[in-house]
Amino acid sequence: MTDNNGKQAAADTATPDDNGAALQAAMPVISELLERGTRAFALGTWAEAIDSFGELSSVTEQTFGSESQRYADCLVMYGRALLQYAVEQSALLAQRALADAATTAAGGGGSSSKSGGGGGGGGDKKKKTEHEEQEQEQDAVEGAPAKRAKFSFEGEPDFRQVEGPSSAAEEEDGASGKAGEGPSSKGKGKAVDDQQQQSDKDEDEDEDEASDKEGEGEEDEDEDEDDFAAAWDVLDVARVIQAKATDRKSRLKYAETLMLLGDVSMESENFAQAATDFAQALEVKQQYLGDDSRELAELYYKVALAFEYNRDTARALELMADVERILGNCLTSLEASADAKDKEEAEALKDVLADVAEKVKEWKAPPEPVDLGVLSSEEAALAEKAKA
Repeated sequence: MTDNNGKQAAADTATPDDNGAALQAAMPVISELLERGTRAFALGTWAEAIDSFGELSSVTEQTFGSESQRYADCLVMYGRALLQYAVEQSALLAQRALADAATTAAGGGGSSSKSGGGGGGGGDKKKKTEHEEQEQEQDAVEGAPAKRAKFSFEGEPDFRQVEGPSSAAEEEDGASGKAGEGPSSKGKGKAVDDQQQQSDKDEDEDEDEASDKEGEGEEDEDEDEDDFAAAWDVLDVARVIQAKATDRKSRLKYAETLMLLGDVSMESENFAQAATDFAQALEVKQQYLGDDSRELAELYYKVALAFEYNRDTARALELMADVERILGNCLTSLEASADAKDKEEAEALKDVLADVAEKVKEWKAPPEPVDLGVLSSEEAALAEKAKA
């Protein structure tokens, strides 16, 4: 408490010359960090951008204060970099899950071949033919139940979860193992027992390895959630600071921060919060943007998308009507212009309107029935819960 009081006293007694000297010393550092972070962000090197913008935020806070709009601007840049990094890590996690699924598909049935390896011929492991491996990989891509990864707005890939060997295959492997044991194997009981013990040991190791991989997957998901949480925390501090400003420029910046918070919520699958953030941003922008602004139409669409993912299709369709109305106004203005660029933009806008109409048609269509037979038990339970 004494230190804080001492710092406050020092700040109160600082002369304008002292403040000017501190600002003059800080500005080159701020400029360098801003340039470095902006370049890293443009190149997609998110870790470097995070380091630069994080340090920039710290220097700006010390120079201009924790309530300054400059500090809030730096926090937004920092939070945006954190969000992009989190999205990238989420995509990498999805790719890793896909690779693990493919590996599992290529190596599936290993436990049964180990258990069947206790047969004759010194216990050699059963070899898959190239044809069998290709069939199994094809099953992994087309036939196995889908296992969904963390939601990603760059695409929603299906991860195939390969089921264990069928009972028929296990029986076949078991039969081949027993066929090796006959009168000729008399006196080799100890060897068979040793092989069986080794097989059991191998199976235990496989189970431990699978458990370790599952634990690693859970840790990856936790880290993924932490990345989005870090972006949210930084942007939320910026939101609180920007909410106090009243001029047009600052209010529009405040709306942009709300939109970023909505993006974080969408990526985190917190669709209700995303709808709230986007709706607040829309309320602010409506005060400053005209009814033919494509920027406003885009924001209406973001709100609609959040409601659609939150299972409120009726509200989403109401908002899509606003999207079509605003884009229609914009198209009318562009077509009335004699500028060639406006004519060109009008043609592009027609494609956007067609896409919006297609999305509306998609949302109005009744959902296709889900075949619970192709889902895992967990997914089937979720589907039943959703229907209720």
